[in-house]
Amino acid sequence: MKMEHLIALWGWPVALLTAFAATALGVHLNARATQRRDDLKAREELEAQADEFASAALAVRVTGYTNEYLWNGRTPILKAALMVGAQFAAGMLDPRRTGASATWEATARSSALIAYLDRARNRAAADVTDSLKHALRAAMPLARHTDPGVESTTDAVLDALLHHRSQAVLDQRLRAFRVAVRTAATAPVPAWRRAVRRIAALPAAGFRTVRARLRRAPASP
Repeated sequence: MKMEHLIALWGWPVALLTAFAATALGVHLNARATQRRDDLKAREELEAQADEFASAALAVRVTGYTNEYLWNGRTPILKAALMVGAQFAAGMLDPRRTGASATWEATARSSALIAYLDRARNRAAADVTDSLKHALRAAMPLARHTDPGVESTTDAVLDALLHHRSQAVLDQRLRAFRVAVRTAATAPVPAWRRAVRRIAALPAAGFRTVRARLRRAPASP
């Protein structure tokens, strides 16, 4: 059989195998590129969710402190009492009114101020509630995350918010949460690169082992 016939006989199987290998390689590369895009999108989404949750957690603490400073405690109550008393006295001392009319004016003034303060206090409490609801909504996808570190640190931050832990505790748990998110959002190192790093580290590890053995070896007499 002539060489031309052999080439023609074996040419189509080789071409078929080449086409099959090229198709399989293309499918693999496309799947790998798609997986990389999906992983990058998931990491970006995780970072965006983490930023929103951290901001919402700090907003809860800020609105809570503001509400506590303005409306709770002895100082705000004393201020409110003085303001109500001043309004009552202004009504009683109005030169245009006397007797029951002055008493009515004083009561109306103080009642209007009390109603205004009560509405403002309710709005401040509603702001705290709204910020806490926002934090809870932002925490839901993170509390269900597949990474155990992200899930556990999210629960820890929520515990600090719901149980009114100190600011130091909240800051510590937020730092742990950011570390967990940063770790989960870091792209994994390819297997070949890990193998190269291990191989490159072998000489240094061997040198350290030999040096440690020489140090432990007893000195000759």
